[in-house]
Amino acid sequence: MTRPSLSLLALLLTSPAFAQWPEPKLTVVSPSGAQAGTSVSILATGTDLEDADLQFFHPGFVAIRDAKDPKKWSVEISKNVPPGCYDARFAGKNGVSNPRRFEVGSLPETEALPKAVTKQEAQEITLPSVVRGSVPKQGMLWFKMTAVRGQELVFDCHANSLDSRLEPALSLFDTQGRELAGVRNKPLRWTPEADATLWLSLRDFINNGGNEHFFRLYAGSPGELKKAEAPALPLFWPPPAPSFVEQEPNDGAKAQPIVPPVEIAGEFYPTRDVDAFKFEAKKGDVWWMEVYSERFGVPTHPRLVVERLSSDKEGKQTAQDAILLEDAPPFAGDADFNGQHFDPSGRFEAKEEGTYRVQVRDINNAIEPSHARRYQLSIRKPGPDFALVAAVLTPTPNKTFKDFTGAAIQVRAANIRPAQVFPLRVLALRRDGFEGAISLEAFDLPPGLTAEPSIIGLKQTEGTLLLRAAVGAAPWSGSIRITGTSLVGGAQRKHAARASTPVWESTVTEFIEPPRSRFMDAMVCAIVDDAPFGDTLLAEREAADVGATEKVKFRLKVDHKSGEAAPVKVKVMGLAGLEKAKETEIAIKDASAEYEVDLAPLKLLPGDYTVWFRGEQKVKREVKGKASEMNVVLCSNSLSLKIKETQKP
Repeated sequence: MTRPSLSLLALLLTSPAFAQWPEPKLTVVSPSGAQAGTSVSILATGTDLEDADLQFFHPGFVAIRDAKDPKKWSVEISKNVPPGCYDARFAGKNGVSNPRRFEVGSLPETEALPKAVTKQEAQEITLPSVVRGSVPKQGMLWFKMTAVRGQELVFDCHANSLDSRLEPALSLFDTQGRELAGVRNKPLRWTPEADATLWLSLRDFINNGGNEHFFRLYAGSPGELKKAEAPALPLFWPPPAPSFVEQEPNDGAKAQPIVPPVEIAGEFYPTRDVDAFKFEAKKGDVWWMEVYSERFGVPTHPRLVVERLSSDKEGKQTAQDAILLEDAPPFAGDADFNGQHFDPSGRFEAKEEGTYRVQVRDINNAIEPSHARRYQLSIRKPGPDFALVAAVLTPTPNKTFKDFTGAAIQVRAANIRPAQVFPLRVLALRRDGFEGAISLEAFDLPPGLTAEPSIIGLKQTEGTLLLRAAVGAAPWSGSIRITGTSLVGGAQRKHAARASTPVWESTVTEFIEPPRSRFMDAMVCAIVDDAPFGDTLLAEREAADVGATEKVKFRLKVDHKSGEAAPVKVKVMGLAGLEKAKETEIAIKDASAEYEVDLAPLKLLPGDYTVWFRGEQKVKREVKGKASEMNVVLCSNSLSLKIKETQKP
């Protein structure tokens, strides 16, 4: 995707010279959860939420606006709503907002007391229970409870899973003020040796705070914690049920014999545990090896190594590394979708016949022994496949923390105006070496909204699905489905895309923090008729079939239906490697231009691809009853491009 310069980002995101159409943005829903079968008063903060309704994706919620305060809502939660997190968002005349997580629990809940900021003013809580609230800036909250000898206590502070900015740090103290245990971003567990009164402190790890640093603190027994566990990382391809459990001791020379394909359930226990398994392989045998652990919600960092075992004349066994697998995510990580995890996976091919040993360990397991550090080792035949993730493509594409020294993240929903072409970014996660092209489609679209044809080409990691709203499209909001179809192993396979969104906005002037993103319950869109798009960008190609080293010409045209006829700066989009493609300007006088792309540097394989064009135009529009200058992004129609097979001499 194209990436703007730092100076351009600063101009577009922070300059007051350019206005924006009303764009609903939801910042905080407080409280961020409640017990099933109860009613709760919710305060919603954000921008452009006037005349909008609070909506939940699950039907078990009923929200009624407070007659005296339009920012407050009474929400009734059905007792049949299962425990878990649900999306809440606003929808109204300005379109739909981004979602915020709302968690439903099964335990009684209490509000955190604002005055409980010292140990002397600690809030007394009963177990089990849930305490909800927000952490004060540069301060902490204190809680007091009674502990029973030998009964394990667990304190789990949900924050990140609720879209909170809080990085929770928990510390447990005894009557003498001694710290018994402390954790960051994970549950605190403690088993008292005698009946006692204990104090628990909660703060932000870097001492931030305020209404954006909200939490839900679960306190009780391990059984109650299990009922209230935060959602683990997503599994696009869940592992099969384990076929057997590892047998200790199984480290080093005591490697457990196995016969692939196999699924093994194990634990990184005790501290510095290394589990080993050995199997026989013939030359040319291919296996795909994968560890599932962090994706189960466990704070592990697994490492996998395969060694070939051999013995010398005296019978002494030696081991030679065959492959080392570390940090092999399905997607490298992105501001719109954070697919990173530490679970290793990779392809193993036996270079010669013999005995091979697989060793797995957790490089984080050096201090605290815990049976919770579970894993599953999968050794299987390669199973090529793909998964899709869809996100809103922002006018200035979101940047990852590693791209440069500033961060620019926009949180937007898909709000489309009549005559507008709106881009959705679709990421392709490829499994076990799958490289095929993927055709994208959209379903459940309302009348007046269509999707341009689009293909994610061979080996490409992303594509764009363009939604086009007709000139007379009526106002609407709702969820849509995006699917991808491809040939996998000679058979057609179709998968639905999961929707993802960044959680918090940032600009180049703010404190730099790595971007966070998460899955949404659905891709929700709206057609907003407050300001129809006046101008249209049209693209035509000179030839549909071209060689991989040829140049292809396009004809671009701007249809100035608005009569304003402002110049448009245009750039080609849609293929990896086009980030540095040239930009051309379509001037007022002719409203058209030629655009040439040299395909040689892209090194495209023969097959079908999709390209489109992105234009920027400075125009004057009426925003909230006031004439304002705006920077409008125009998207063209999509164009198919077929790369021909190279002719052999």
